[in-house]
Amino acid sequence: MLSAQIEEQLSEIEQQCAVLTAAVDSGEPVALEAASTQLRQLAVDLSRSQEVAHLDAQATQAFKTRLQKVVGGIAAQRGSLARRAAVVERGLNAMVPATRESTYGQAAGPYGAAAKQSGAFKLLTA
Repeated sequence: MLSAQIEEQLSEIEQQCAVLTAAVDSGEPVALEAASTQLRQLAVDLSRSQEVAHLDAQATQAFKTRLQKVVGGIAAQRGSLARRAAVVERGLNAMVPATRESTYGQAAGPYGAAAKQSGAFKLLTA
């Protein structure tokens, strides 16, 4: 059985993950930053808890199971953020084409760069 302190910390982390999911779904950057900062702080507090080190085998298994659910939720949120970033980048490239990176590099002028000598034949005589 988990102690009351660890149970409370895990519940707070699970609730904060739900808040973070809502922030990811809404797309509001301020809410997303606040929710992720709060989740990070809760995770740090849990990692510093001395009671986690003194769990018995059954409590350790329950602790791991709940943490794995949280980690799975965070992985899903990371995927959602990656998809959202790709959509925003495509939209930005459509609206402002100058933000695209050139595939072949920058041209030196309207007709390209001048040819460069390889240095193999500096002087050719017949």
